[in-house]
Amino acid sequence: MKFSQFPSNVKLRIICGFFDHAAGMSVMPFMVLYIADELGKVTSGILLSVNVIFGLICGLCGGYFADRFSRKGQLVAGQLLFAVLIILMTIFIHPAINQPWLVTLFFMLTAVSNAMIFPALEALIIDSTTEEMRKSVYVTTYWTNNLATAIGTAIGGLFYKDHRIFLFICIIMIMLINTAIFKRYLVDPTVNKVRKVVETHWVRDLFSSYQVALRDTRFVVFTSAMIFVFSAEFALTNYIGVHLHNVFKPIDLFGVHVDGVRMMSILLIENTLLVVSITFLVAKLTEKQNQVYVLLLGTFLYTAGYGLAHHLTTWYLLVIVIFFATVGELMQTPIISVFQAKLMPEDKRASYIAFSSLGYSGAGLVASSGLIIGVVLNSMMMSIYVIIMGLIGMLLFYLAVHTRIFKQPIPE
Repeated sequence: MKFSQFPSNVKLRIICGFFDHAAGMSVMPFMVLYIADELGKVTSGILLSVNVIFGLICGLCGGYFADRFSRKGQLVAGQLLFAVLIILMTIFIHPAINQPWLVTLFFMLTAVSNAMIFPALEALIIDSTTEEMRKSVYVTTYWTNNLATAIGTAIGGLFYKDHRIFLFICIIMIMLINTAIFKRYLVDPTVNKVRKVVETHWVRDLFSSYQVALRDTRFVVFTSAMIFVFSAEFALTNYIGVHLHNVFKPIDLFGVHVDGVRMMSILLIENTLLVVSITFLVAKLTEKQNQVYVLLLGTFLYTAGYGLAHHLTTWYLLVIVIFFATVGELMQTPIISVFQAKLMPEDKRASYIAFSSLGYSGAGLVASSGLIIGVVLNSMMMSIYVIIMGLIGMLLFYLAVHTRIFKQPIPE
C-alpha cells in the first residue's frame, strides 16, 4: 500500500512523528553526557537506572488512561507537557544559569510526557487501520523513524556542543507546531464509544486492567519473546561496545584510524544506513511469503548476527554479521508489530501497548546484565549465550503466533 492510500491519522503520525523524532534525537541522547559531566558517572548511572523504572511505571499508567479517556486529548496534553519541560530545560541549561540538578529532574519528567504520548498515539493508529494495511504502515513508520534518528543524531553531533540552546528552541517550536496539527486534524475513532463505568479507585482498576494482559498467556509469551530477541541488539552499545573497546586492535581503514570505539560507531552507522536504504526492498521481497516463517528466519539472522558480534574482532567480519543482523531486523520488526496489534483486544489496546513496553525495558535490562555476565564468561561463551537467548525467543514467537496450545485464540 502506498503512502497516499494511508488514512489521514497515519499520515499525520508519520510526518509529524518524523520531525518529533529527529528533533528529540538531536538533543536527548546527548543529555546523558551532560548529566554524567555535571553530576558524575556514578550519580548519573543511578539516576538513569531509576528513570528506566520510573518510565515503565508512567507507561503503564499512560496506557490505562488512554483506554479510559480520550486518546487524542491525552496525546495533545502529553505533547504540551513535553514542550513545557523542554522550555524549562532550555532555561536552566543556559550557561549563565546552569542548574544541572533541575535540568536532570526535568529530563526525567519527560518520561511522564512520553508515557502520555506513546500508548495513546500507537492505539490511535491501530484504531485507524485495518489488518491488511498495517504491515505497510509499520514498514513506513519504521523507515521514517530510522531516517529521523540518523538525521537527528547527525545534527546533534554537529551542533549540540556549541549551539545547544538553538537546538532546544527548535525542539520547542516543532513540538508546539505538531501539537497544533494533532489538535486540529487528528481524528479519534473511539471518541464516541461508551466508556466503562469504574466504581473502584483508579489505582485498583489500573492493576485489574493489567491483570487482564497478564492472564492473556499468548500475549505474555509474545512479549517475553521480545525480551529474549531484542536484548541481542541492545548489547551493541553495552557488552559489544565494551568488548571492542578492550580487545579490538586499532587499524587504518581507508586512511582513517579506527579503534574499538570507532568500530562500534561504524557498526551503528552501518545499521542505520542499511535500514534507511533497503527497508522497502526487504518488505517487497517478503510480502508474498508466509509471515510466520519470515518472522522466524528474520529472528534467526538477527540474533545470530549480533551473537557472533559478541566474539568477532576482525573489522570486515563484524561488518558482514551486522549486515545479516540488520536484514533480519528488517524482516522481523514490521511482522512483530502486526502480530502484536492482532493479539490486542480492541477495548484495551493502549494498556496492552504499554504492557508490551516491558519487552523493550526487559531487553535493555538483559543487555545491561551482559556486562556483569561477561566478567565470568569469555567472548565465545557470551556469543553462544546470546544465540541461545535468540533461539528461545524464536521458539516463544512460534508458540505465540503459530500454535493453538493457548486458551486464547489468535484473532482473525
